[in-house]
Amino acid sequence: MTPRTAADLMRRTAVPEVPGAWPLLGHIVPMLRRPLEFLPATAEFGRVVQVRFGRMPVYVVTHPEAVRELLVPGDIDFTRGRIFEKLVPALGNGIATVSGAEHRRQRRLLQPVFTRERLTAYASIMREAAEEATASWQDGQRLAVDDVMNDLALTALTRSLFKFTASSDTAEAIKDGMQQLTNGLLLRTVLPTSWERIPSPGNIRFRRAMARMHRAIDDVISTYRTAGEDRGDVLSALLAVRDTDGTGLSDEEIHAQVMTLALTGIEAPGAALGWVMYEIGRNPEVAVRVHDEIDTVLDGRPPHFDDLPDLSYLGRVIDEVLRLRTPLVFMRRALSAVRIGEVTIPAGAEIVYSPYLMHHDARWFHDPLRFDPDRWLPQNARHIPKGAYIPFAAGAYQCIGKMFATMELAIVTAVLGARWALRPVPGVTVRELATALVRPSQLPMTVHRRSDDLRSGRK
Repeated sequence: MTPRTAADLMRRTAVPEVPGAWPLLGHIVPMLRRPLEFLPATAEFGRVVQVRFGRMPVYVVTHPEAVRELLVPGDIDFTRGRIFEKLVPALGNGIATVSGAEHRRQRRLLQPVFTRERLTAYASIMREAAEEATASWQDGQRLAVDDVMNDLALTALTRSLFKFTASSDTAEAIKDGMQQLTNGLLLRTVLPTSWERIPSPGNIRFRRAMARMHRAIDDVISTYRTAGEDRGDVLSALLAVRDTDGTGLSDEEIHAQVMTLALTGIEAPGAALGWVMYEIGRNPEVAVRVHDEIDTVLDGRPPHFDDLPDLSYLGRVIDEVLRLRTPLVFMRRALSAVRIGEVTIPAGAEIVYSPYLMHHDARWFHDPLRFDPDRWLPQNARHIPKGAYIPFAAGAYQCIGKMFATMELAIVTAVLGARWALRPVPGVTVRELATALVRPSQLPMTVHRRSDDLRSGRK
């Protein structure tokens, strides 16, 4: 961020407002009706532009330099924004919702949850979940892969969180709660808070799902407290955490972290896994390269955490999926009047940054709608400006579970790709649906045993 002086802050550059605002509603209607078109289109009006959610002005950063000025200072000039506030009633004050010193404290405490030793154990859990999910597949079977991957992500996450006590009721309560939360998050962000108090069917379902999920997680925490043993999972690691004064996390604090990990570890990887299967399946050349690499690196054995660096092409496939089908929007709030580029943003203002917007901008990604894993080869990736690729944010608030998430995508894909080839059903249109995430509208695919599938591109 450029240095700020009193004179700087007095010289305000007019912020262009994006056209298309409705009377009273502002840009709520286009934002909800067509977010995947509306957000990228804002970039043509400036590096920092203004939209309105009703009467509330919201600033949108549309350039990598502006994104870095927003994200890299982190908690110096900004706190979490409105979209994160909407998560507090559901998640509590966990690492995904707190700001400043409290965020730094929690981040320090949670580092032991993501050590190499722990990640290696989580990788084994993910591998076993994938092997179980595919055990009943039949050659030529048609599957709703979006549902299959959501369920697989749910199994992997709940077993990673609480390995031995994740009953089917607990898993379903978490799944239902997280679906309700992510499906309605964009709507809750742009509408006034008073709307949430209306006893509409959707709001009633949301409250019931949240209550059921909270009860299930509290029961598991209580069970672990009583057992008092390290079971090699996330909840055991959280119970073992100690602050500098030797105190551990309270049940309330552990609950908030479990909720946060559930939010980021079920819906997002479930959708991403579906997109990974879809892109590999509809691009024969990509499928050949993925399968050949899996065969070469693994040579018939199950994948492990230490195999990930050698699965380099698969890693580029995952990077490209995370570029194309990325979270839609996040927010920050200015602690004081700040300048981003040539624009002065007032204290308390809400600021939007959109990974989807940045990742679909042809200025930074040539032919941005094309699926091209090789754009992530080192000689190509170095031309992508910092701030243009932000699937896990950046700076102080960068996602602490980044390695956990990408590891899951790689491990599951390697398990599936070693034995199966998935192909989209001809004639079925798969569209992007925007909620808090970008999901497939439907994803029917047929599965084929690779032992019956001629390899190296031969059909």
